[in-house]
Amino acid sequence: MKFTPHAYKQHSPQKIPKQEQGLSMLIALMMGLVLMAGVTGLLLRQLMGRKLGASESYQQMAETAALNGFNRILSELNNNDNTAYKGYLLTLNHHQGDTEIPGSEEWGWNPANQTNFPLREPCTDRSRLPDAAPANSETSNRPYVELTERTTSQREDGKGNIQLQYRLRGYTTTATATNNGTGEGRFQIEGLVVRAGDAAGTGYLARTLLLRSLYVNSIVAGEGDWAVLAGQTLSLGDTKILQNSGQTGEGKVLLNVSTTNQYSTSTGCSSSNLLDDVNASLTNNNLEGKIVPIMGQGLPTSILWNQGFTQDKVVGSSEVRVWSFDDSGGLDECGGIACSRDVNSATASNRNDLEEDAGSVIRLSFDELCEGTGADCHIYVEHINLTKSRLLIETSADRPVVLHLEYPNTSTTAPSQSGITGSINLESGSQICGVNVGSSTCNGKPEQLVILSSTPKPTSIRSCAATPQNERYVLDFDGNSLPHATVHLIPGIVKTGSSTTQLNGLIWADVICTDAGPFSLITDTSGGRSVVRDLNEQWNWESQNFPGYGQMVTRGVRGTGLDTFRRW
Repeated sequence: MKFTPHAYKQHSPQKIPKQEQGLSMLIALMMGLVLMAGVTGLLLRQLMGRKLGASESYQQMAETAALNGFNRILSELNNNDNTAYKGYLLTLNHHQGDTEIPGSEEWGWNPANQTNFPLREPCTDRSRLPDAAPANSETSNRPYVELTERTTSQREDGKGNIQLQYRLRGYTTTATATNNGTGEGRFQIEGLVVRAGDAAGTGYLARTLLLRSLYVNSIVAGEGDWAVLAGQTLSLGDTKILQNSGQTGEGKVLLNVSTTNQYSTSTGCSSSNLLDDVNASLTNNNLEGKIVPIMGQGLPTSILWNQGFTQDKVVGSSEVRVWSFDDSGGLDECGGIACSRDVNSATASNRNDLEEDAGSVIRLSFDELCEGTGADCHIYVEHINLTKSRLLIETSADRPVVLHLEYPNTSTTAPSQSGITGSINLESGSQICGVNVGSSTCNGKPEQLVILSSTPKPTSIRSCAATPQNERYVLDFDGNSLPHATVHLIPGIVKTGSSTTQLNGLIWADVICTDAGPFSLITDTSGGRSVVRDLNEQWNWESQNFPGYGQMVTRGVRGTGLDTFRRW
């Protein structure tokens, strides 16, 4: 069969209108624009995120720099090496003050301002300063201190090396010399991130300010730093501080001063000048290096000698008892060596029942004093004048004795006996010492026998010319008449005689005159312990938060608030 092929008709392409061709192009261009904007936005977002990340990274580095800078400063101030001591700076303000108040700045860390910022101990070596303190004595500008080396970078960003710096912007404190260096210190530490070669303080990448508070505390750190001789007027001559072995003993000589002008010169704190200030011989090598002037400190309070404050009273009465002892026949009214009365009676009674060995020994027994009770025993004396007798006071670690050279209160009745001196005079043939119960041998425990006066200071001039016969609160002893005792006469004068005299203990008094003859102060015990340590343990000073009395060190010990960072 023959098929005839179909005939196919060829159609030409449909022609698009011109107006539609323009619309397609517009849509294509708009799509391209949208795609370009999206890509650009994504790129910008990535760039912005990177920039913000870098900025935050720089800021964190600045905070790290501030923290590290603070730690470095505190480490220098708390350095335990006494040859590099800088803790005194914690008691001095160092800040620009209020910019709107001219003259409110206080640059205490500036070496040029030493005279305007006195220390509690004016002879402290102020030549040592931390890196963050101005080394130039003519400017108060605080230096920027490098934390990192310039040869390496803390962050690689394809540009110059990035370095960390810190600066002490300011320091304020309430722990000043007037309150024994105890209070709060507030630091302002600036941390910076800079590029190597940038101008200090201007071309930084990030900056932060760290605010940190510390509790500042001052204590007598070592046993050898305690004052074993202390007063406002000292005349020491050839006085020596020794051990029982005869070697040089530990302890400082504190001179309470009311002005530091004499120590502001280049030679004011020289050994010769300090020896002259305490009227010691210029050849006294024993005291060299032990003399410490103290500004406005004064003597410790009598609260140190209180473990219950049990007062000695008349047997069977609630009245406090007052004692007198005189073996020269001066107590003719009561007719004995030992006499006592209560505070409301002017007449004293003879206590010859306390005499032993025909009056050569007077024993105040454990049961007699404070009726054998109490954690301590406080007895009051208004007169002691011994030339040949021994006054033995029975003491123990469970009940030490405080001998008050004063009346128990201002309403005490005046004695009818004439010649009551209010002082103690012990000649070389006599003796006062603490003994164990039933013993006649001194127990060698100066921490168990304290001689104290704490009444207001007399208005009369106090000097070494005073004697027990013409001044109150005078302790005059000679030879071995007071072998072991702690002497604390807040108003009082301590004098030694012309004989070779020795005391195992310490002396804190308004006036100390030990230049009449050779005098030795023994500051350790026969067991090798220091008197200061035994006093601390006996009177439990740690529980009283007593920081000690002597040459102090100041430390920033802990934070008093949260760290605060400020950005600007």
